[in-house]
Amino acid sequence: MRVCEGCDERLRPGAPARTRFCSAACRARRWRRDLRLRKRVAAELGGVGRAECPECGATWVAGVGRRSNAVYCSRRCVTRAWRARKESFDERSQ
Repeated sequence: MRVCEGCDERLRPGAPARTRFCSAACRARRWRRDLRLRKRVAAELGGVGRAECPECGATWVAGVGRRSNAVYCSRRCVTRAWRARKESFDERSQ
């Protein structure tokens, strides 16, 4: 019994011998997952720096899963920082 390399589902019985995935979508998902892994490994080995979120302190490898110049780890932290800046600006302007 042969199984899909992407999702471990059984391949259809009449599938050609060289078939490795159950569908094009499954093949694409696997390719994207492998690409993310290759990028992460290359970044770790290539000495790419780690970034730290100024809002919550989370760290990540710059350029892997986020922009290489990302400042915050998530939209939540971006919003939190914006509200803090806005609040301090409102206090100064009064």
